[in-house]
Amino acid sequence: MSADKMFSTPIERSLNRLTLIQQAAARSGVLPAAGQFRNSKLSPFEVSQMSGVSISMIERGKINSREFIQELEWFQQETSTRCFIDGEMWTNEILAYIPNEWLVESETTVWHTNVKPFVNDSLSSITSPSSSTQREDVTPKKDSYSSRFARTLIKNKDFRRAAHFLEKTIKDNRSDHFLYYRCLFLAYYQEHLENDSEGVERKTSFAEEKSPFSTLYQRMIDENLRENDDVWFEYLMGLLEVQLGLKVEAEKSFRSVIIREPRHWLAWEGLSLLICDIEDADTFVTSSNIKSVWMSDWFMVLVLQRFHQHSMAIQKAEQLVTRGMTGIPMIITKIAACSNARHDHDQAIANFEDVRKIDPYRLTDLHLLSDSLYIRNDQRQLSALAMEVYKVHKFRWETCCIVANYHAMRRDSEHAIKFFQRALRLNPGFAALWVLIGHEFMEMKNNAAACVSYRRAIEIDPADHRGWYGLGQMYDIMKMPAYSLYYYQEAQKCKPHDSRLLVALGEVYSKLNRIDDAEKCFTGAYLFGDVEGNALWNLAKLHEKYSDNHRAAQVFEVFLVVYEHVTSAEEKIIYAVAFLANHFFKNDNFEKAGEFATKCMAYESICQEGNRLFREISKVHRREAEKAAERARRSGEGTSSQGAAQNDEEGGGEEEMSEGEDDLTF
Repeated sequence: MSADKMFSTPIERSLNRLTLIQQAAARSGVLPAAGQFRNSKLSPFEVSQMSGVSISMIERGKINSREFIQELEWFQQETSTRCFIDGEMWTNEILAYIPNEWLVESETTVWHTNVKPFVNDSLSSITSPSSSTQREDVTPKKDSYSSRFARTLIKNKDFRRAAHFLEKTIKDNRSDHFLYYRCLFLAYYQEHLENDSEGVERKTSFAEEKSPFSTLYQRMIDENLRENDDVWFEYLMGLLEVQLGLKVEAEKSFRSVIIREPRHWLAWEGLSLLICDIEDADTFVTSSNIKSVWMSDWFMVLVLQRFHQHSMAIQKAEQLVTRGMTGIPMIITKIAACSNARHDHDQAIANFEDVRKIDPYRLTDLHLLSDSLYIRNDQRQLSALAMEVYKVHKFRWETCCIVANYHAMRRDSEHAIKFFQRALRLNPGFAALWVLIGHEFMEMKNNAAACVSYRRAIEIDPADHRGWYGLGQMYDIMKMPAYSLYYYQEAQKCKPHDSRLLVALGEVYSKLNRIDDAEKCFTGAYLFGDVEGNALWNLAKLHEKYSDNHRAAQVFEVFLVVYEHVTSAEEKIIYAVAFLANHFFKNDNFEKAGEFATKCMAYESICQEGNRLFREISKVHRREAEKAAERARRSGEGTSSQGAAQNDEEGGGEEEMSEGEDDLTF
């Protein structure tokens, strides 16, 4: 491959004389992903990553509106009967935004048709939405009232009391049998969250008794509920396995639920949080012969987002839009969330504003809008957003996070921590909140609390690089580079191609005098698209630090071509111009030295340096001219004296010849 072909932009192709970056990239193997051997065969996912097209981006036709509505109607009825409020709300929101023409095309709903959309459906399960929860025997009227009251208690989040009433009816009612176990799970989970959200600054762990989740799980195993005809029992056992840390078993449970009932979206969602890699997810979707109109595609969007492949996730979500799911806030919000993660904050803000025009009181994922506004330093819009959502619903965790970001922008860390802690009490299982509160504690120099927060984020989601990166940053500030290196490495494993992580890793390697590793990291950061523009600068400074001025000059030249017109990098540009002017002058490349001395004149702070170099270059030129003249003069004198000597020799010869002639004559 030629040097020109290695660069993708016209500016980069013009730098074919600057081979430092290419050579360093070749030496480092362009930083293969964690666990990938340099010369090993590329996996399908890595090929897709290089091409920018998702491995599961197969051509799909328009969504069949009738089958789409049938899937959601079934799921809505099941979640409503079993009091899965979040699932019911998710389904109803999508149905509320489906295109009008889909309603016209779907003349009858699933409950009034004999169409059999899935193999494992019986005719009765289609014609009657509540057939899966029908009572085997007619129950007394009082039990019916008790069952109804228990459902009301569940909606009111009074789970212990609901379980108490359901215990009376579980023998006579199949749906109450499931709800009883679910109420116990919810009660234990609620208590777990309440205990987990206690004071962050003084969090102490005590030796606990046997987990109530473990007791409930064993009870369900003893009753052989996994093999129950009701697939929701196996799903509930999967949730218990997640709480017990049995993630492999939980993944198997969710896979089994999906195979048994592909319309069970909650199982898809649970699997997206547990599956080990993207290729495994894609293989499961494509090879399991799962008959799903669209849920498998949305599942892949969540998986791609979880593994930080945000560009592919956007492609996959946009594919659903082109297949007919237009104007649905859930999809637009996901695209905005992925744009936020890609640091395309302008696009994220635009997408969130589109959603707010459609549904102005929707708070789901709106904290990411506040994050983009915070990074853009748009205090006016963030203030307006915080005031608006605080009026609408002040006790939603998204609201608390938005208000906390507003106070953080104003450098009011105490109030920011107060609202982040409130958000944590409302949603302690969200890793990003622990990261954000960790940032604020670090801002206040409370390293112990920051450490607790970051470690909690890692416990919740080890695949989220932000917790690892926060700990690495904290130890870096504390001048402990060896500790910092470990956490930066873990962060980089989570997100191998993030330029910011590679730059941070390179800086630590530099502090530990591991020069080759630092060079590989800075080079990789540049090749993967340097988000913050620090990779080339740090690479040049690395070479300068270790007196390799020739390579430093090469990198500074690349830096100037890429960032010369970026106003935010003016200080670095000034330094690079001055360095290059002096470097070429010292190496007697006066043409290049004059070129960069001219650039020095454009900046007031180094204008005098440019003038000095011009004077020095002029002196050198004068000295060279004088030396040339002196050489010419001496050469001229040498030529004339040599000519005179030659003439003398020629004259002497003539005299000798005449004398000889005289002798001969004599």
